[in-house]
Amino acid sequence: MAIKKKLNIIIFGASGSIGDYLFNQFYEEGHNLLLYIRNKKKINFFKRKFKNHKGFQTIKFEQLDITKSNDLKKKILHHKNFIKKTDIIVNACGDQGEIGNFFQLNLKNFYKTFEINFFSQIIFFRTIYSSIKNNKKLLILLFSGGGVTNSRKNFSSYVLSKVALVKLVEILSEEFKNKNIRINAISPGIIDSQMTRAILKQNKKNVDTKEINKIKKEIVKSNKSLYKIVKLIKFLNSKKGQNISGKIISSRWDNYTKWSMKKIKKISNSDIFNLRRIQKI
Repeated sequence: MAIKKKLNIIIFGASGSIGDYLFNQFYEEGHNLLLYIRNKKKINFFKRKFKNHKGFQTIKFEQLDITKSNDLKKKILHHKNFIKKTDIIVNACGDQGEIGNFFQLNLKNFYKTFEINFFSQIIFFRTIYSSIKNNKKLLILLFSGGGVTNSRKNFSSYVLSKVALVKLVEILSEEFKNKNIRINAISPGIIDSQMTRAILKQNKKNVDTKEINKIKKEIVKSNKSLYKIVKLIKFLNSKKGQNISGKIISSRWDNYTKWSMKKIKKISNSDIFNLRRIQKI
């Protein structure tokens, strides 16, 4: 498929529902790809599938558990030359954590969720920074989650770790201002994934009927939601979206394709799409 410009794209968590979809989409478009995958079976499958790949694009695979800091540092440094020329980094790693009443959760599981969703991201940024700080143009994308902008009972470890991640996105956006680096958090909506399927298996004590019914209604639209993530990534990497940074943007519900340049300027220079206390009464 002919493309206007071949991009260098890195996807962390490429074996999950979102990462896998993005990989296939960007592969079909002919971009160069570096994929970090936790699942050993999945990476072996990809290696067999692309064993005889001789196309005009680069495809690299690396097995990685993002919570293992030494392994993370080693495998980022191994690909530093590719990373220095990267246009887009998507970090789709995440864990839903234990679902249930806050006071009944296992604290070890609680810490583990924070380790995956937040602390591993801190190590990720501190490790990768030396390789990206001089990039000519770089867009970094992470994922927000359900409950970040509202209340979601019985998902405390997941929501709190994602809130911390979203605030990190905002802080890093400020600290990247003198660099050619932008960073945003995507709110993807309900996706047909292992995490979503796990919710459907919960009892009514942990997840109320209203949320279950909402998931059942939205999960059938998963492919549409996944495609909208791709559309948002392309928009944020376009000339029109190039000044947007530090924001939470919904790929499903925000009508960004119709934003005027005046509106984009207003968004960029305001608290719109950030976590804030509502001040008007």
